[in-house]
Amino acid sequence: MASASRDRVTIDLRGIGPSVRAAAGARQITVAAFAREALVEAAGISLEPSVTEGDVFHRSKIVKLTLRLPSTDADLLILKSAALGLPYGGFVGRLVRGVPLPALASDRAADRDALIASVDRLSELAADLNALIRMLRSGDSEGAEHYRASAMSLATDVRRHLDLASRVIARTGAEP
Repeated sequence: MASASRDRVTIDLRGIGPSVRAAAGARQITVAAFAREALVEAAGISLEPSVTEGDVFHRSKIVKLTLRLPSTDADLLILKSAALGLPYGGFVGRLVRGVPLPALASDRAADRDALIASVDRLSELAADLNALIRMLRSGDSEGAEHYRASAMSLATDVRRHLDLASRVIARTGAEP
């Protein structure tokens, strides 16, 4: 029966060290990972990742993970996560889970500005609508005529605002 502790082995490479390091480097893995794969293959066993109840991560549990990447990939990770306004872990985590990435941070700022302007327009329409209702109640039909255009465009403006809001929400890449 295998123990839960990790076994460590020192291997004397006896002259094959440069070849082993080159083979591991070509596969972009460590010599230890390369040796482990060779031992698994030599033993004729198949390792299936097993998930036990203790292995399941909870949202509140954060773990540190170190990645080995070619320098160009590391540079891209830094540039792309910064452009999206995400930390490296958030960027990689979304990719792993298949969660859509948000729009560029600069685009999100423009979206936010457009949404604020749209909300301001709806506020103006609400004020106009209240004034129209007060005038109609008082019987001032001539004064109410001033607000006729605003009242007529209300449905179109609300629909335009909802379309904009839904596009902005979709572009944020918000996680469920």
